[in-house]
Amino acid sequence: MALLHYLKSRMDRFGFHIVVLTIDHSLRGVDSKEDVHYVTSICKKWDIECEAVTLDVPAYKEKYGVGTQEAARKLRYQYFEGQMEKHNADYLAMGHHGDDQVETLLMEMTRGAEPSSISGIPVYRSFSEGRIVRPLLCVTKQEIESYCEKNEIRPRIDESNQTTAYTRNSFRAHVLPVLKSHNPKVHEHMQYFQEYQSDDEAYLMQEAKKIFDSSLLHKKNQEIRFNRSDFLNVPSPLQRRTFHLILNYLYQEPSFDVTYHHWEQYIRIVKDETPQAMMHLPRGLSVVRSYENIAFTFKKQEAVPFHYLLNVPGELVLPDGAYIYADYDDYNRGQESHHFACDISNVTLPLIVRTRKPGDKFIPKGMKGRKKVKDLFIDEKIPHEQRSNWPIVTDANGQILWVVSLKEANIPVNQQHPIWLHLTYENHKNF
Repeated sequence: MALLHYLKSRMDRFGFHIVVLTIDHSLRGVDSKEDVHYVTSICKKWDIECEAVTLDVPAYKEKYGVGTQEAARKLRYQYFEGQMEKHNADYLAMGHHGDDQVETLLMEMTRGAEPSSISGIPVYRSFSEGRIVRPLLCVTKQEIESYCEKNEIRPRIDESNQTTAYTRNSFRAHVLPVLKSHNPKVHEHMQYFQEYQSDDEAYLMQEAKKIFDSSLLHKKNQEIRFNRSDFLNVPSPLQRRTFHLILNYLYQEPSFDVTYHHWEQYIRIVKDETPQAMMHLPRGLSVVRSYENIAFTFKKQEAVPFHYLLNVPGELVLPDGAYIYADYDDYNRGQESHHFACDISNVTLPLIVRTRKPGDKFIPKGMKGRKKVKDLFIDEKIPHEQRSNWPIVTDANGQILWVVSLKEANIPVNQQHPIWLHLTYENHKNF
């Protein structure tokens, strides 16, 4: 309402026309309907054109299996785009303020390691046939509230903003007040950071695009190939961005489900002295190294066996981007399918993480006789194409300790004062 009042006060001076868009997301029952009624009545009072719509966010969420906020945003921006075309609008003005900017940047820094993922809220960006603009990013929520009080504007409050169940609300309630207590102008510093970061990122992506478009990369039939040494000669900040450009090209959309762990595994394959390796990316894409050749391809690949040492404590990244962490403690933390524990005194270090071998056998926990790993896969109904890549943990003597996430071996425990070896398996997807 503060933004609307501010723009209304400048309509005659600058000669622009305002159309207000107000939305009921079908999430808050009567409250959201009353919000829409409030906006339409204010617009009528101020003689401003208004468009109101009801969007069925719950139905969209159920149909596409996405979160509430993602569903609401998707439908909202679809509506915005249609309205901009309908009214032949040049600008879509939104009411994000400086506190929103701080919250957004903190959330992005918390969940992402890539600088390119820390973009904040831009002051303006291209949208539909025009631009989105955010005139209030330079002011705080408190300053907006003071403006409303001074101009006798009584906006309605969305009560859902008070719950800390949503990540943004939690940051707003618990993190932002601490930052403001140290520096009331934190929103200005964050805005400068966002602008500098955006400028730097735009330049680096421009340079990465030159590499992507150059003869360095060979593109053919939804496959990209290049020489390993040529890629390593590219500066590392451009390597990362070229990697993401390759994924966006092959996926034909932004690769949001590719994580920093995938990048770590990829660059390890490229830099490692091992002449042949393979890793799996989401949606059926693979990276295959064969000596000096690197290929991103959707073609089905034969499994490449692996054999890695794992120190304790230590960690290991597997070819599919999964992690295995090893440490020890003087107590058993409990056991789940992704966690393994045994008495370390009955294990010879270092550990080995490998793929299966013909004739692999072990004594499963709770059993007396030996069992073939092959039979375990059959019993657990593991698909054939997954068996050759399934990680198996052994000790230095070859004793199988754990068929990861499936079955532990029967390892004796020193009843007096056992020291527990702990292994944890983490993956971006389940087997």
